Amino acid sequence: MRLLLIDGGLPPPEPQLWVPDEDGNLIYRLDLGYRDRRIGVEYDGRSHLAPGRLHHDRSRLNWLAEHGWRVRVYTATDLYRRPRHIVASVRSMLTAPA
Repeated sequence: MRLLLIDGGLPPPEPQLWVPDEDGNLIYRLDLGYRDRRIGVEYDGRSHLAPGRLHHDRSRLNWLAEHGWRVRVYTATDLYRRPRHIVASVRSMLTAPA
């Protein structure tokens, strides 16, 4: 995913970006992100479909959204069949007003 974004002409995203809570505690990690723009890019494999994992993922995404983060989640289908869509979507977030 990281190489796809870079090869698509986007700035290199920070891998394994930790997001702190209001007290500075590192509580959530994004697969890739642009810290200064509060943009996250996630790749979800099959393990994310397990009920416990799905619940955790949704709670995490809700918390991130409530704290100003914009996150896009992609799957293998996106990565291998719609790579241009991923690049265009992330580019759109990066160029949109903050």
